[in-house]
Amino acid sequence: MNWERVFTSPPPNTGWVLGANDAVVVHRAAIDEFHCAVEELPAGAFEVGPVGLQSVNREAVGPAFARLKGAAEGARSAAVIVPTSWLRSFLIDIDRPPRKEEELHEVVRWRLKKLLPVAPTDLRLSVVRQPEHAGQRRLLVMAGIERAMRAIESNFKAIGVEVGLITTRLFALVPRGAGAVRPSLVIQHEESFLSLLLLTEGAPRLLRAKPLALSNQGAGPVLREVGRTLGFIRDSLGISSEIEVKLTAENAEIDGELRGWLADKEGLVPMVEKAAPPCGPTTVVSRVGAARLAPAVAVVTGELR
Repeated sequence: MNWERVFTSPPPNTGWVLGANDAVVVHRAAIDEFHCAVEELPAGAFEVGPVGLQSVNREAVGPAFARLKGAAEGARSAAVIVPTSWLRSFLIDIDRPPRKEEELHEVVRWRLKKLLPVAPTDLRLSVVRQPEHAGQRRLLVMAGIERAMRAIESNFKAIGVEVGLITTRLFALVPRGAGAVRPSLVIQHEESFLSLLLLTEGAPRLLRAKPLALSNQGAGPVLREVGRTLGFIRDSLGISSEIEVKLTAENAEIDGELRGWLADKEGLVPMVEKAAPPCGPTTVVSRVGAARLAPAVAVVTGELR
């Protein structure tokens, strides 16, 4: 999850995007040639609880994974991108972080006891030390149920694929250089879950992840949460400069309403992004939507920070 270190070597040429109902693979066959494929998954393939992904049904996902591997042209390693709601992410302030990683993880586990309804020993952690800001030291933490992470890895191992990275859609969408020149806000929406990540001076400054009740309210709840976050950024964090915004929403209606709403907000500018290479066949893109493919494309092109 440390996007400054993950791809000091060439990025993986295959990314898998998992979801509740399907799995998508994006494979880089050449610099500007990408193959993509999708397979539907039976109900109950993944069990998700209050802390995220709980378990994986091997009988349900195994055949679909095996079929999708064919689209990856024999790739034996891959990055796996899961819904942001399947893991839990936090920015944790800490006065004196231990130097030893083992001791640091113990401190984080103790802090998570108050935040998550699960035994800290049941968690797999990724802990990234952040640059000191205004005298404050901070950690970026991603936590997942250990047995669920092992299940993902074992199911890929069963088809001959080694998992080199497991990350969320939110972090896969953070482009290199975001927040380095001016503040950047990444807004990522998926079914029943909204994530907002503010970066300043190239480092996370604010992270909000909020479950949203399934309803027919459309973009209303999302707009309210984004509005509250922008108010906090301006009023409490004191950021008055222009903010770059990167928006990804899987629901086309919500995406359109959010873009229209943001366009009317003074001081917000769309993040300039280079066009993604086409991912064929086009039937896959039309079937799952560009927003579902974007995290994997970002990973295999090296755009993941």
